[in-house]
Amino acid sequence: MPEPEETVGRSTDTLGGVTAVDAPHAADPYRLPRHTRPSRYDVTLEPDLGAASFTGQVTIEVTTDEASDEFVLNAIELDIASVTVDGTPATFELDEATERLVVRPEGGVTTGDHSLHIVFTGILNDQLRGFYRSTYRDTDGNEQVIATTQMQSTDCRRAFPCWDEPDFKAVFGITLVVEPHLLAVSNGRELDRTERDGKLELRFADTMVMSSYLVAFVVGPLEATEWHDADGIPVRLVHVPGKSHLTGFGLDVATFCLRWFQDYYGIAYPSDKVDLLALPDFAAGAMENLGCITFRENLLLVDPATSTQNERQLVADVVAHELAHMWFGDLVTMRWWNGIWLNEAFATFMEIAACDAYAPHWERWTSFGLERSVAFETDSLSSTRSVEFEVRSPADAEGMFDVLTYQKGGALLRMLEQYLGEERFRDGVRHYLTSHSYGNTETGDLWDAIEHTSGEPVRRIMDSWIWQPGYPLVSAKLDGGDLVLSQRRFSFDRDIADASLWAVPVRVRQGDESTDVLLDGDEIRLPAGDGPIVVNADGHGFFRVEYSDELRERLTAEVVASLSTLERYNLVDDAWNAVTAGTMSAADFVELARRFAAERDYGVWQALAIGLRGVRRLLPEEGPSVDGFRAVVSDLAGPALADLGDPADGESDLTAKARGLLLGMMAIQAADADAVDRATAIYAAWNDDPSSVDAELAAAATGVVAATGDADTYERFLHVAQHGDTPQAQLRHLYLLAEFDDDELVRRTCEYAMSPAVKTQNAPFLLRACIGNRSHGEVAWRFVREHWSEANERFPRNTIVRMVETVKLLDRPEHVHEAQAFFDEHPIEQAVQTLEQLLERQRVNARVRVENEDAVRDALAG
Repeated sequence: MPEPEETVGRSTDTLGGVTAVDAPHAADPYRLPRHTRPSRYDVTLEPDLGAASFTGQVTIEVTTDEASDEFVLNAIELDIASVTVDGTPATFELDEATERLVVRPEGGVTTGDHSLHIVFTGILNDQLRGFYRSTYRDTDGNEQVIATTQMQSTDCRRAFPCWDEPDFKAVFGITLVVEPHLLAVSNGRELDRTERDGKLELRFADTMVMSSYLVAFVVGPLEATEWHDADGIPVRLVHVPGKSHLTGFGLDVATFCLRWFQDYYGIAYPSDKVDLLALPDFAAGAMENLGCITFRENLLLVDPATSTQNERQLVADVVAHELAHMWFGDLVTMRWWNGIWLNEAFATFMEIAACDAYAPHWERWTSFGLERSVAFETDSLSSTRSVEFEVRSPADAEGMFDVLTYQKGGALLRMLEQYLGEERFRDGVRHYLTSHSYGNTETGDLWDAIEHTSGEPVRRIMDSWIWQPGYPLVSAKLDGGDLVLSQRRFSFDRDIADASLWAVPVRVRQGDESTDVLLDGDEIRLPAGDGPIVVNADGHGFFRVEYSDELRERLTAEVVASLSTLERYNLVDDAWNAVTAGTMSAADFVELARRFAAERDYGVWQALAIGLRGVRRLLPEEGPSVDGFRAVVSDLAGPALADLGDPADGESDLTAKARGLLLGMMAIQAADADAVDRATAIYAAWNDDPSSVDAELAAAATGVVAATGDADTYERFLHVAQHGDTPQAQLRHLYLLAEFDDDELVRRTCEYAMSPAVKTQNAPFLLRACIGNRSHGEVAWRFVREHWSEANERFPRNTIVRMVETVKLLDRPEHVHEAQAFFDEHPIEQAVQTLEQLLERQRVNARVRVENEDAVRDALAG
């Protein structure tokens, strides 16, 4: 047995961030010594749900190729009872500063194979990380507890001691000891169960060789569907009791995607089953644990009859995203956390590809082109970052879980695929996965694999996008008989001096002919015809386009009408961003919007709505300019809404979405009394029978009723937020509590967000919505500042910066000063760069107001 001073939970002091332990492992506080590698873990855990604790033991088989005095592995928030090495007790200490367990066998560590056996206890925490508690209320109102896991990035060490870095891959054998009435699942299928002292000991099949952050186990009073077959892969969905009727859609998507991914990758699914688990509490959206994928409930459980297309698409997206990871991320894994961006970007690309195959009528690649706008917005700031950057500590990688990873990264892969062709791109992906199965890689390994199969300079192209921040503005002009394309960095900062160049795949269409070229210098010349020329044809390039006056004149109304939805969206989106960059006025944008009166496609209306909402924020609460603005919106949206008519059987989902969007614009932006009355009637019908109302109109009407509602309406919304029939109905009403046009109700919503009634996974986003309230955001921002310490104590770390994201919409000089002063004193250490981007965008918005407020008011008042 170890000596008392070296036992349970002993921590070492730190001086100036340097551990006081005088040992070789202290030289690098982030990376474990490389001379010892685990090959197998046998983990046994026994959770006590009532006491929020667990006991455990783990046997770890390791190989050491360098003699030393100690084994160094990761552990934190565990009480270590004993450690043996090769059957002999060893001394140990837990260094809390570096989250390391240092084990010193008598006689030191010799080269060769060794076996460590560690006995420990731990807590089921409420921080939604490691091995943690999730709760729900049963039909009798009693609280029920689930023990579940979230290991990414470095929280497996909170569940059991391990080598908790992605390149220390090993096999994991999991055994869970549970009460007989509880359901327990893990990565592998259940092999056997044995009764032991009134409990069940469940042993699960070994995993493949994989990283520790992919280990998962869940225990609780849960139900599971029957197994479904996806070409030999058993699939089921696990959920809290009473929600089995919401499982069909998610299962259908999962079985389709598993078949589709096996065909696309050309590699069999790398495990023995798939459990999809809908959890009441989950900090992220979902997690790609091999064979045991965890989700927020609203991202897996859905009623197709009463949900909107967006809500169904979100479920399909997330299910596809996590299943894509089973190959790209789980089978082949980044070597260190600097590669997490590619892990997520590729899964984003594959989710869109799979969903486009699952539901072609959703036109998923078109809508993804629209979603890129959030990445363009961040990447237009001088404080943006390169897609990949050096990561020393795992905490450094937290900044990668943002729009530049998911949307920009996914868009860059789509741009590359379109340049190479789908087949050549897929061949490269297959070559990459086959070459590196069960291993770890760097980003360049993927580019090299695609370059190998395609013969194109893929590494040179992609390195130009990955290692430098921002993106280009491609300018197009005529010079004699040539079309001249040139590039410079696009930025909201007009004073930025940046000579960056990208290797830009550009598709140019002249007439019916499209040409792909690589703009990898200052400029490139192409023969130009006399007709209209479309740069970024099909719209998949990650850049903006600036046409010369001569080329713009060729884009007549007839030509614009013939463009694809995404191409037309890009025209409107580029225009609104020109307003933000200061190269176009808000008044000119309004005039541009008027030219789209004949528009009927949902995607283009999205861009118009975004720009028009931006214009509305520049106007006062009431007055002649507001009357003029409402008339503009009414003239645009009114005829389009009337033209779409009532919902009809067999119409496309996108037509239904356009109708819902237009109803909301007419009722809220145009303040049209008839539209408000129509929305009120639709919402009343939905309350009586949700299945009797078109889901898109019901969702739009719910937003209208919130924006125009009173205290009694607020009470009804609060009731549905707490007791709605589906996760989607609950969340829709929860977040719309932030849209009521009343100071006191917004303040009440903020107080509600801080109460135990709102789960900590949702509360930060409810507060974000409150700050974003156009008329009462200041009330919410003041509340958040007053409750800053409490929010940081209660909410997941990764949600704090997201909670304050809408501060950027508070765009008067006093708001800018106030926010900067507050965050100078209250930095968000886990999201330093994201916060810097938020504050810069607030300054940009303030500049847009100064430059446009008076002129657009005068233009609309006239």
